[in-house]
Amino acid sequence: MKKKALIFPSLAFSVLLIFGCAEKQEQDITHPADYAAYLTPHTDAALQKCNEEIAFWKNKQTRTPDSETCKLRIAGLLSSRFMLAGRIEDIFTSDSLYRSVLAASGNENASVHRALAANAITQHQFGEAYEQIQKALAIGEGKASSLFMLTDVDLELGDYDGANRALNRIATRNFFPYIIRKAKIKDHEGDLDSAIVLMETALVKAKDNASLSLWTKSNLADMYGHAGRIQEAYQLYLDILKTNPDYDYALKGIAWIAFSHDHRYADARRIAQYINQKRATPDMHLLLAKIAGAENDAMEKMKELHVFDSLANSPRYGDMYNKYLALMHVEDFSNPAKTIALAEREIHNRPTPQSYDLLAWGYFHEGKYAQALEVAEDFLVDKTFEPDVFFHLGLIYQANGQTGKARTYLRRAEKSAFELGPEVTQKIKEALSNS
Repeated sequence: MKKKALIFPSLAFSVLLIFGCAEKQEQDITHPADYAAYLTPHTDAALQKCNEEIAFWKNKQTRTPDSETCKLRIAGLLSSRFMLAGRIEDIFTSDSLYRSVLAASGNENASVHRALAANAITQHQFGEAYEQIQKALAIGEGKASSLFMLTDVDLELGDYDGANRALNRIATRNFFPYIIRKAKIKDHEGDLDSAIVLMETALVKAKDNASLSLWTKSNLADMYGHAGRIQEAYQLYLDILKTNPDYDYALKGIAWIAFSHDHRYADARRIAQYINQKRATPDMHLLLAKIAGAENDAMEKMKELHVFDSLANSPRYGDMYNKYLALMHVEDFSNPAKTIALAEREIHNRPTPQSYDLLAWGYFHEGKYAQALEVAEDFLVDKTFEPDVFFHLGLIYQANGQTGKARTYLRRAEKSAFELGPEVTQKIKEALSNS
């Protein structure tokens, strides 16, 4: 190639352009033709079935208003419908029905306490979830199920030792509920390779259960993405959609690959807008803002952020979006005081490293570098392996003149460019060039 370049420089340049374009095409993982069929308007079969079942049990309840069976069925279906459509009012009604059943039973129903705990987790009411699980454990019925949920709650609360203790109380370990939680713990510990192996094992266990198989595939796809196995993640998301075309989480995963890996921003926006018109939650406005930011469209980005802010701040969502609001206020709205207040609330609710990271990040943006470093070294260093925390640690150490540590953490964050997205990746590169 070098000899040809000396004799035919213009030809060599043309060939370089051709091969450069071909390489770009090979590097792109997402292709609209793969998923276009899932972006066309159609009836959501799962949501339709859920609505029909709710109507059936509500009709039955009109004849037997005090029926415990009717109340429990409707409550469970409403929780399921929230997962499908995102209407938070469904969770509120579900809670009310469960509490009605508990009142009638004298609070002696462990399965209802577990159901209330699940709803509380959905609403980021982790203290409430912990209390409900403790009540379920005290009753004793379904102890294994309660211990599995205690593991989930302890992980959310940042009590990783507690999560391990709860899981270790399970005698039978070679079955699905144990394996997926062991995978979660390994992931929290930073052992992603082991977490993936466990989740792959769980997928084999779930092969005869359609809903568990889809859930496991979506979690495994996320893990593949975090491990840089993005092509495998994409194929899993497509596999999910072949089974269930309305599985929006898989579409969101494809949107992120299109956005963060392929930089196909128009494709990512199309997917996000499609999901957004189906669901009542604010989430997609954040992704749309990120896409606009990557395109350097500051006006569109701020428009989407303000929409997210107005929706997520609704009292009905409680603390569900505190993390994202905190990051938005400090990074986009230049309001570190608001971020610090939200961080302190999060620390009260769930004293995890991620909650303390918000506090350190708020102090950093206030120019309180020493305070940011103190929080970081007390609550973040060697306590979490999240790439966004590594990025924050890098800038905090840089601001405190500790260049070596700054570069170490920035390099760690840079390895997770796909997970962090184009804007943050660019900030990491700029920070590294200045350190």
